[in-house]
Amino acid sequence: MTTLQRSTFTSVVPAKSQAAEASKAADKSILEDMQMITHLLDLGQVLCQKMHGEVAHLCHEVSQITQERAHLRFGRERALKRVQIPLQTLITLPVRFGNLFYGALYITFDPIHTELSSIPLPIAQLLAQTCGWLLYTLEQSIFLQGQCQQLEYQVDRPLTKREREVLQLMYRGCNQDKIAEALCIAPATVGKHRQHIYERLGVHNERDALLAAYHSGVLSLIEETASEVDRKALS
Repeated sequence: MTTLQRSTFTSVVPAKSQAAEASKAADKSILEDMQMITHLLDLGQVLCQKMHGEVAHLCHEVSQITQERAHLRFGRERALKRVQIPLQTLITLPVRFGNLFYGALYITFDPIHTELSSIPLPIAQLLAQTCGWLLYTLEQSIFLQGQCQQLEYQVDRPLTKREREVLQLMYRGCNQDKIAEALCIAPATVGKHRQHIYERLGVHNERDALLAAYHSGVLSLIEETASEVDRKALS
C-alpha cells in the first residue's frame, strides 16, 4: 500500500511541473506577440514624421520583428494576385482600413508542425489590423504634411469661443447655412465669424484656414468633441 502511494505521488508531480512549464511558455509567447504590436505602434509615430520611404520601412520592420514569419506586401488587390507570394506561406490576410485595401499579410507555416501557422491566427489577425491602421494613419499624415508644406499662415491671436464653434463645424463640412442653423445665428453672422477666423490665422480662404488651424494646433477636433460630450453629460 505504501508503494502504491509513493508511485502515485511521483507520477503526479511531473504532470504538474509540465503543466506549469507549458503555462509559462504560453505566457512568454503571448508577451512576445504583444511586444511586436507595441513595437509597430511606436514605429508608426516615428514614420508619421517622415515624408519618404514609410511603407517600405514598415514592410521591412514586419518581417524583421516576426523573424520572417510574416511578410507585409503593399498594393492593390488585383496587382497582388499577379505577384508571387512569399515561400512557405500558409495564410494570407487582407490588410485594410474600412473599405480601403492596402495590401496583404502573408503568414508562414510552422517549421515543425507544417499544418499550423508560425504565428497564432488571433495574433496574425491583430497584426494585420494593426498594419491597416498604421497605413491609413501614414496616408493621412503624408497628405496633410504635403498640403501644409506650401501653406503660409500666422496666428495673430486666439480664437473666440464662437469662432472655435464655427471652425469646428467647418471641419465637419458644414456650409454657412448649416452652421447658422446649428448655432442658431444668422448666416450673415456666420460669414463675419469666418472672416474673423481668416484674419486671425492670416489666411484668405476656408481650405487654408482649416489646414492652418490643424497644423498650428489652434483647434483639436477630438478635444472639442470630448468637451461637448462632457457638457452633455453634466447637463
